[in-house]
Amino acid sequence: MIKLLYRLSPVRTDLFDIYPDLAPLRASMKSGDWRRVSGYFEGLPIRADWSVAVRAVARTRGAERFLQRVVDSERDSALVRTLLGARFIVMAWDARSGLLAQYVKQAQWQIFHDYLNRAERLLADATTIDPTNAAAWTERVKVARGLGLGVDEGRRRYDRAAEHCDVPYLAQAELAQNLCPKWGGSLDALLTFARERLETGKPGTLDGAVLADALIERAFMEDDYSLMEQNLQDGSVRSELARAAEQTVLHPDFDPSTHGTVAAHATFAYAFFVAGDHKRMAPHFAALGDRSNWYPWGVWHGKNWKDTFRSARRAARKW
Repeated sequence: MIKLLYRLSPVRTDLFDIYPDLAPLRASMKSGDWRRVSGYFEGLPIRADWSVAVRAVARTRGAERFLQRVVDSERDSALVRTLLGARFIVMAWDARSGLLAQYVKQAQWQIFHDYLNRAERLLADATTIDPTNAAAWTERVKVARGLGLGVDEGRRRYDRAAEHCDVPYLAQAELAQNLCPKWGGSLDALLTFARERLETGKPGTLDGAVLADALIERAFMEDDYSLMEQNLQDGSVRSELARAAEQTVLHPDFDPSTHGTVAAHATFAYAFFVAGDHKRMAPHFAALGDRSNWYPWGVWHGKNWKDTFRSARRAARKW
């Protein structure tokens, strides 16, 4: 019975659930109160990363209807255009599905590109109205990837996000994807970017945590799981991961309430799990509790990723 309860224990992934400070935003979205929604964002620090809050709204089913009404009435609002653009990006990727490109049907591609083009128009308007809108620039990094606008354009958009955000962790994670060979980049460009972020990032923040994403993406390039394990089990790789974790989410000055914390811990936890380094994955699972992120767990493990997460968490508790 205990094993069954453990296997069925929840794994929370909803951004509104894993970041309690988003609760007022959820309530405002449910009531369709634009004044309170905009008030929430106005209360955030100007140079903080607003991207998690934007994506919490973007992942709200049906939010596009409410947001479209606001777009039609608020002609000069960069915020609502950012939120609706982000919502269309979610809808685009939902339509595309998580399948490899060769398995995506033509009709799915059509819907995917339609939503991304709509998102691009809205987000371009948002950054025209407010060029300092780092969250909109972050979303535009992802759009650049989806529309195949090239690595240079993705980096340009990242640079604009970084210019107006002290620690643009989500923008860094998005650009890391753009830099992957599967999206037209190169392994050298990916690792160089991630390592530079760690070298220049401020200790005790998420700046540089993207190195875990980069090392995992390099391992994902292997064509079977055993080779991926071997890649991450390499001593130098584990040392590099440990250093990145110690400078970011495990640093004594790190604020665990920072938006993006769960995604970062989930990424480090997965890397050490695949590497078989249970001791090093333990503090990340301790920080996560029952919270996690689909990426990177769901990339290889698909629909059963939560079972894998629970199994890894149980192993971590022995440390």
